[in-house]
Amino acid sequence: MARFDRVLELAAQLQRTRAPQSLDSLMAHLGVSRATLNRLLGTLRDEVGFDVQYIKREGYVLKPSPRDTIATQLLKLDSADVANLLVAEALLEQLTPGLLRDETAGLRKSLEKLNTKRLGDADMRRRLQLRLNHLRPTSQKGFNVLLNALLTRRQLSFDYHSRNDDRSGRRLCSPQRLTFYRNNWYLSAWCHERQALRLFSVDRISEPRISLEDALQIEERTLAQQLDGSYGIYPGASSATAILKFTAKSARWVAEETWHPDARCEPLTDGGVTLHVPYHHDTELIMEILRHGDQCEVLAPPGLRTAVAEALGKAAARYAKR
Repeated sequence: MARFDRVLELAAQLQRTRAPQSLDSLMAHLGVSRATLNRLLGTLRDEVGFDVQYIKREGYVLKPSPRDTIATQLLKLDSADVANLLVAEALLEQLTPGLLRDETAGLRKSLEKLNTKRLGDADMRRRLQLRLNHLRPTSQKGFNVLLNALLTRRQLSFDYHSRNDDRSGRRLCSPQRLTFYRNNWYLSAWCHERQALRLFSVDRISEPRISLEDALQIEERTLAQQLDGSYGIYPGASSATAILKFTAKSARWVAEETWHPDARCEPLTDGGVTLHVPYHHDTELIMEILRHGDQCEVLAPPGLRTAVAEALGKAAARYAKR
């Protein structure tokens, strides 16, 4: 039996009864020597987190404690579960440095010890890296306030400096969803001033304050229609469908990409593809189309085709001036 499996069996044996169990009975149950049992008891107490106590002339007993509950739940996890939790924590730490660091310190420490015993090196941050280009700075304290308002379903007020019109103002909203999209965090919320669903870039939010007032809750079906119904991060139900033609060179990648859950890809005889993408706001879609340069042509609708052509024309004119 592997060493950590013996630790699990020792914990289970001590949990079967709150009565003290002698060293000899535990040795017999596990089939180990005195020295090995002492090492297992030390692991269970010092590394896993159980409150194991020795009562003179009676034996070992497991005392109930707050840590006991956490440790018991952790021991139910297999190696894959522990590794997956550490992977999730390591990735989340990189997405927003410091997110819930203090709140999860004890749990992370226990997970790392468990994983080290079972799999070896538990330093997931060194082995797993996210390359987050153009990541905007996010305040740990401010982000936690937003997250708290979202989870407790309370109204939230904050100062917001919009990039679009370079204006600042105080906003009162009911948070609906936090989304990490294209290397940045966005808050989707019902704006009480505009009486509409609005999108806020978290890096532009400052001085957030949670209200005692309950947040307005938008029906999940309506929320999904507004936030997931069209291409990109901007809210709004789909109002048009872009038909994009890609050359054979780009088709090799485009055909394997998910632009939108409702997007439809059709192969062409020349090796290219046409992509049908539902959208509402065209700003982000135009940027994505321009990324493909001369490998993409907008077939419809006419307004989107004109907007992309104008953008390409202005770019070409800049290079022609030199």
